[in-house]
Amino acid sequence: MRDEFRNIFKIASIYIATIIGAGFASGQEIIRFFTKYQRGGFAGIMLAGFLFSIIGYFVMGKVYSSRIKSYDDFLLPSVGWLMGRIMEAVVILFQMSLYCVMLAGMGSILSERLNMQYLSGIMLMSLICMLVMFADTKGIVAVSAFTAPIMIIGMVLIGLYIIFTGSAPAFSVFGWSKTITDNWFFSSLLYVSYNSITTVVIMCSLLPYLKTKRTGTIGGALGGLVLMLIALILNIILSNTSPQNQNSEMPLLDIIYMYSNVMGIIYTIVLWMAMFSSAVSSGFCFMERINNIFNVNRKITAIVFCIAGIPLSILGFSKLIGTLYPLFGYLGMFMVIVIIIQGFKNLLYENRF
Repeated sequence: MRDEFRNIFKIASIYIATIIGAGFASGQEIIRFFTKYQRGGFAGIMLAGFLFSIIGYFVMGKVYSSRIKSYDDFLLPSVGWLMGRIMEAVVILFQMSLYCVMLAGMGSILSERLNMQYLSGIMLMSLICMLVMFADTKGIVAVSAFTAPIMIIGMVLIGLYIIFTGSAPAFSVFGWSKTITDNWFFSSLLYVSYNSITTVVIMCSLLPYLKTKRTGTIGGALGGLVLMLIALILNIILSNTSPQNQNSEMPLLDIIYMYSNVMGIIYTIVLWMAMFSSAVSSGFCFMERINNIFNVNRKITAIVFCIAGIPLSILGFSKLIGTLYPLFGYLGMFMVIVIIIQGFKNLLYENRF
């Protein structure tokens, strides 16, 4: 029983750590996909949390029951060879893009808080990420298991402190849509879509930690619920800030420093951990895809990947988030639809017999 709880915790931690990257923890993603819709943003967060839980439940359940060991084993039987290859290209491009965003965020933190040159910070973090990726899945699990609890506790405690010591907005989940695509509902779907590109690849490699089906399904569903609670807390804070704060590179970090320098330093560490765990997760996903196609040595792939990410990262953190994430949200929506449809089909089939 103790081992099962430990594995549930590991799965939920990996799920959370993969999604809580630089964009989430800095407030950039929350503002762009939820806060901008005011009251409707809270409904969007709850919808995203529900979908994350459903996706985690279905994917981990299928990984266990079908003994899935790779992304191909999960996707190809559902969509066929052609669409599988198209989605594979989307995954590879997104992993590189996500890594560059995380690298840009870590470089920005080192530049602003430690007065290190931006390019030097990016190169240093690229080297550290590369060393962790050498460790394969064990390195990803170790990083996630260590950073996820710290990120969760740090975000929740600091967020609650600001809410109860400041003037938090009234909690409401009703908002009106503007157009077919510019509304909290569609924005929530985009957010879930591009995040699922990475998380599904990671979850398809977690079979060694699934001693029972319950371990995977509970871990996946729990990860989605915790993500929803953290996002709600952060959105309450961001909804009560001035437009000037919302337009900054690291809006949430700037707000926290307004309350306390000590809390600002603590959250800077939390934010860095979020970026780091997401960077190594995306790097691992990229290596998995490339190695399955070309059967290249993992260390060589990691070295080339980390070096190639440096030029794109120089473009800047917020610019990359605003441009790349919505694009991959549209591209990844097909995979989310397939997962949910197949999941409900399997659920109905199991209950029938």
